[in-house]
Amino acid sequence: MVGRMLQSAGWVVIAWTTFTGGVEGQSAIPPDSVTTVVDSDTVPGMGAVGGVAVDALGYVYFADFRNSVWRYTPGGPVELYASGFYGASGNAIGPRGELYQSSFHGNFVSRVDRDGTVETWVDEGLSGPVGIAAGSEGELYVCNCNAGTIARVAPDRSVSTFSAGELFACPNGITFDDRGDLYVVNFGNVNVVRITPDGAATRFAEIAGAGGNGHIAFARGGFYVTKFRGHRVYRLERDGTYRPVAGDGRQAERDGPALAASMSQPNGIASSPAGTELWVNDLVSGNGVGGGAARSTLRRVRLVSLSDVLERIGPEEGLEPVRVAYEAFRAARPSQDVTAEAIAVGYRFLSGGRAAAGVAVFELNAKDHPDDPNSQFQLGEAYRYTGQRDRAVRQYERVLALAPDHPQAAARLALVRGS
Repeated sequence: MVGRMLQSAGWVVIAWTTFTGGVEGQSAIPPDSVTTVVDSDTVPGMGAVGGVAVDALGYVYFADFRNSVWRYTPGGPVELYASGFYGASGNAIGPRGELYQSSFHGNFVSRVDRDGTVETWVDEGLSGPVGIAAGSEGELYVCNCNAGTIARVAPDRSVSTFSAGELFACPNGITFDDRGDLYVVNFGNVNVVRITPDGAATRFAEIAGAGGNGHIAFARGGFYVTKFRGHRVYRLERDGTYRPVAGDGRQAERDGPALAASMSQPNGIASSPAGTELWVNDLVSGNGVGGGAARSTLRRVRLVSLSDVLERIGPEEGLEPVRVAYEAFRAARPSQDVTAEAIAVGYRFLSGGRAAAGVAVFELNAKDHPDDPNSQFQLGEAYRYTGQRDRAVRQYERVLALAPDHPQAAARLALVRGS
């Protein structure tokens, strides 16, 4: 049996055929998609576009660059969450679920508790604050657009300049990666700037095209950047390469397959907790300045996941389609980190009566990540779960060779050997 990938109408089609050429079955990787979920025409008082943040429960918070922040419950209503701001722009969720909201025109940052109570958090040392990144210890990093600097707000609310220099031109969006570095996008030019924990800034990438950038989010092992005047969303890899993931580059509001859909001045962006969705607000018309009319939308970019592909394959189709689909997905998106997703799918297969398919997914993931102790350990768990004692022993030994202090591998090895 032989697998191959075919590209057709935005879909990656995976077909597996016998050596005689007859098609036995086929699966497909559907395209990412864009859907409008909130339109200001239907929400009185909702105006232009600021930042977007998503909390651990999946609630979406989006600012209107006026006086308010709105909250959308996926699949549910949109409601006014908090008000009293002055040019509500960038925002971020803190470690306890609180929202930090910057006011561009007022030069202050507010803290909004889970019940919607608003408190001015800091109102000194800021100049045109926009994007915010919240650290794990309660510190904030704020883009000072007007000053061209990145400010640090300590837990005691004192403000200092964390990073500055010619690389910044109205820094607008900011995010942490999974290694503790900060990444900033400029509204005034095409730079993406990396900032190490000591405040040193270097040019990481330049996303070419019309105008500057909007905001930036980290998910699935890479970055997603809005291009405000380019009407697109890009994925930016760790090696500095990038590609469009949503929007055809024309300013319009059209839903559909992500690269065929149209966007209009996308600005704020945030990822869902699982990394399977991006939430973006678009400025359709007007700008809302001075109370003038503006129309905006909140849009969902649905990112097709590995589980979407694998769980479409029925148990009656056997193991080969699972392997072909996994390898095709990895080939189509080689830089995307799917380790956690593969492990989750593997366990769903194991607990759902599809043991062989579950083990196959764990094996594919372990092969993909030969030096990752967690991937190797989870394969050992799959072998142990399915009664493959000798394979489990060898797998746990491999984990300990990679990570001698692994917190569970030694105990599992002793358990399996004892059994």
